[in-house]
Amino acid sequence: MKYRNLTVMVLALGIILCGAAAQQSGSVYAKVLRLHVQANSDSVRDQALKLEVRDAVVEYMREELASAEDLREAEALARAHRDEITACAVRTLAENGCHEPVAVYIGGDNFPEKAYGDLVLPAGRYQAVRVVIGSGQGQNWWCVLFPPLCLLSSSEDGLALSDPEEREVAFKCLELLPEGLQASIGAKK
Repeated sequence: MKYRNLTVMVLALGIILCGAAAQQSGSVYAKVLRLHVQANSDSVRDQALKLEVRDAVVEYMREELASAEDLREAEALARAHRDEITACAVRTLAENGCHEPVAVYIGGDNFPEKAYGDLVLPAGRYQAVRVVIGSGQGQNWWCVLFPPLCLLSSSEDGLALSDPEEREVAFKCLELLPEGLQASIGAKK
């Protein structure tokens, strides 16, 4: 009987702790708009094209999302500019000799846990702008469009904070994230 009560208490405590953790981490899901670019294939060319499209979309969306104050506004702006995002991706591909079709989806999308340097976003369902090139069967790339944490680099990493000015911009943007997530970053200026 004692072991049964102890087991029930341990299970109840686990459920309470998991619920509290989910509630705290859940707040990040309601504060960020992710970008997800899916390459046509894993060929070297298609992967390079994915990065070209990423750069163009991030640059375009940086200006469009500058006025957004929260996720709802950022998502509304992305929806309002869906056709322009598609045109931006198609134009970028065409400039690079590629004529694959592009589909842009805006809405909920599942993401694995992702580390951006010392910043870790938990796995889960986020609102996202998803750009699918061709069949979308290649490796994909993702970052945070809002707040603007898609700092471009020549690598697949997406967030490169080697430049002091970039660090200042990134840390300023991190102030928009929930306090629990900010505390878990542990990054140094």
